[in-house]
Amino acid sequence: MTEPEDIFGALGIDQVLVLRFLGVFSRFEYSLKRSGFVKGHDPVEPDWDTYANGLRGKFQSVDDPGFSDAVKVLVDAPPRKQILSKSSLDWKATIVGIGEQHENYVLRLVRIVRNNLFHGGKYPDPVGPVEDVGRNSLLLEASLTVLKQCLRLSPELRVVFEETA
Repeated sequence: MTEPEDIFGALGIDQVLVLRFLGVFSRFEYSLKRSGFVKGHDPVEPDWDTYANGLRGKFQSVDDPGFSDAVKVLVDAPPRKQILSKSSLDWKATIVGIGEQHENYVLRLVRIVRNNLFHGGKYPDPVGPVEDVGRNSLLLEASLTVLKQCLRLSPELRVVFEETA
């Protein structure tokens, strides 16, 4: 039997990176909800689209090569979305939606990275290993960079994110 902590070996991703991503992503969603970017009642969910709409045009104005590189990593080879096709797990390309603005698309890609990792889409299947392990780490790092820049672009959200009590 595999011990739970041995699962990180199957992922091929540094567990510190995975935990950093989990912490930042979950705190970011908490901050969205606490800052009024919320939809639904039962269950309540963060409203990523309304938040991204408020960022319209701001990603292009960021003068940070690390941020630009992170966005390029996500957009040039977007994470695929895991689907069920004919009773088998498969992957579907992620494309920009009709009329979808840049910031919405980039933040949707960050959520796909999260979904693939935390809903089991990044583990090897019985017929082979995880493809391109390095890319998985690159996607996590790029997503972290995007979320951190969003906090710089949204001072009110950052205040909630940084609350300790």
